[in-house]
Amino acid sequence: MEEIFFGVMDLQEAKNHQYRLKEKGVDLLFKTNSQTCTTGCKVTVEVWGKESDKELLMEHFQSDYLKHVKGHVPNFEHLSAVFDPSASEVICQACGNKFAPTSKECPDCGLVY
Repeated sequence: MEEIFFGVMDLQEAKNHQYRLKEKGVDLLFKTNSQTCTTGCKVTVEVWGKESDKELLMEHFQSDYLKHVKGHVPNFEHLSAVFDPSASEVICQACGNKFAPTSKECPDCGLVY
């Protein structure tokens, strides 16, 4: 079984997703990684799923995200942009503004990187 990584999230949030997806017959796997996860007061885990469930998982997480930004239309291309300080130009994940990464703040909307 090939697994795919979906991200790091708070343990309780991950359990909520796991519960909702189990009702649809989709399993989420949790892994701990000292490089990416936290312990103590705020426990985070890596969230993994089966490659064969990728479409359902992507649809689930996108739908959940859209509930949290209700009334706004996010641009997923901008959200997946990586801030590369060595690039000549970067795209702000919040507003889509293109700028030179001479500072770690978008000159248009003020998002701090």
